[in-house]
This record gives sequence, C-alpha cells and structure tokens, in this order.
Amino acid sequence: MTKIASFIRVNKNNNEYTNVQVVGIKKYLQENNITLEKKLEIEVSIPSEEKKISKILAKCQNGSTIIVYDINVLGRTTATILKNIKCLLKNEIRVISVKQNLDFVNNDDMLTKMILGVIGMTIDLEKDLMSLRTKEALNAKKLDGISLGKPKGTIQKSKFDLQRGKIEELLVVGLSVRKIAKLLGYNNHIGLNNYIKKRNIRENIVTDTEDTVLAS
Repeated sequence: MTKIASFIRVNKNNNEYTNVQVVGIKKYLQENNITLEKKLEIEVSIPSEEKKISKILAKCQNGSTIIVYDINVLGRTTATILKNIKCLLKNEIRVISVKQNLDFVNNDDMLTKMILGVIGMTIDLEKDLMSLRTKEALNAKKLDGISLGKPKGTIQKSKFDLQRGKIEELLVVGLSVRKIAKLLGYNNHIGLNNYIKKRNIRENIVTDTEDTVLAS
C-alpha cells in the first residue's frame, strides 16, 4: 500500500508560517477524504539548516506520496525546490502541493514534465536577469566615471605578513628565498618570492641599511 505523508517546515521565528501549513494540509485531507500514515516535520529557522530538508526527504519510502502546503517549503531558492522535487520523483515519490494545486505524479507523467520544464525555464530566466542587471549596473558606473575593481597598487593581505619581520631579518643575513621558506615552514618558496618582490622588501632593506650606516 502506498504511504501518504505530510511534510511541514517549522520555523520558530515565524509560527504563523507553520500554522498556515498545518491548517492548509488538514483542510485538503478532509476535502479529499485522505488519511495520513505519517507526519514529517523539520525545523528550518536559518538558511544554513536548509540541507536538513534533503536528508529527511531522502529517507522517504519509495512509492510514497508527500503532501506539502506550499512547494516553497522544499527550499529557499527555485533551484533547490526543483532539485528536491526531482530527487523525490526519481525515488518514485509523488509530490502534491496544496497551495499551488500541483501534482507531481512521476517522471513519466506529461503534465509533471511540463511543470518541471517551466520551473527550469524560470531558473534560467532568473540567472539571465541577474546577469543582465549586474552588467547594466557596472556599465552605469563606468559611464559615471566610477573606477571598477581595486585601485591600482592595492596590496592584499598575505599569510606571509605575520612573519614579515623574520623574513626581512633572514634576507639581511643573506639567506635565499628557498632557504627562508623552508626555515619558516612554507612549502612553496615561489609564493614567498612573489610576496617579497611585490612589496619591494629587498629594496627597502637596502635603503634601511644604508640609512643606518649614514646615521652612524
């Protein structure tokens, strides 16, 4: 016998959101004379907890039917929702959404294929629009004379900064970059060499040394 389960997404920061799901599914069950065999609930109050949805859905028995009030409970983004629905259908699990009046029967159902296709097109459209808006915003800044990217000459922080003093000391006594890297525990001496060059550390050391000699 096919098992019928409800899926409720609980949000402790929004009790109304949870209650709407409970009431909506209960009404749907009564109107269609459906008896639940299992109730699935999962708490997702922050974005980082989204992954729990996929885990619990993956445990659903093949051949089951899952009833949700709103397909939005399956993910924060359209892409995630589509991914979870496809995963359920792959495991021969039917998905019914009360609010949207959608019935994802199986992968062979023509209407299901059409709905999934429309959702997929929506995702592509969202990506294209986002890309277009980004390009338009960048072009607008260029036209306004705003320079994009980091200013020339900007030096990023580096892991070598923590031992810069020690690096300078070892350069002064004549050690090669390769030996310094090995001594300080760096696997790649090339990265250290680039660091020294970009910051003109050798030149600064020479200048500092000359100034010290003149001062004495």
